[in-house]
Amino acid sequence: MRFYADTSWRLGYKCRRDMQHEAALSLFEREPEADVLWTPWQRVEVFNGFCQAERAGLLRRGESRQIIRLLEQEVRIGYWPHVEFDWRDAVRTAGELRAEHSLKMVVRAMDLFHLAIAIEVGAEALLSFDTDQIALAEAAGVTVFNLAQRPRKPR
Repeated sequence: MRFYADTSWRLGYKCRRDMQHEAALSLFEREPEADVLWTPWQRVEVFNGFCQAERAGLLRRGESRQIIRLLEQEVRIGYWPHVEFDWRDAVRTAGELRAEHSLKMVVRAMDLFHLAIAIEVGAEALLSFDTDQIALAEAAGVTVFNLAQRPRKPR
């Protein structure tokens, strides 16, 4: 199964002190053949998330740099399949999601963009611990793989 993971899942997976660490790790017990996709956007968003976690004291000094180096190496050797997408299509899809959902629910711009990219790269499900991101995905008809339960189909 092809997954798109937002920043909350990546932080949970890589940061042992994150409260979602065990749940993030459980993905590969439940879906041993999971492909968690990696995109150029995540290079910006996820790496910044690691730096912000260090700034907030969730990671030790210098730990974000170590995690980033390790993740870059994992991408190079193919552990996280790298996929490209057309940025214009992702921006268009994000705009369509905004038009459909932003007046009805809490929607952050980065949540729109994560979901748009997940759609554009053909992910079969979203991995996230962010309740607003999950609500948007479900409202948009995107399957969310809930690591606390079985995969959830959109409402």
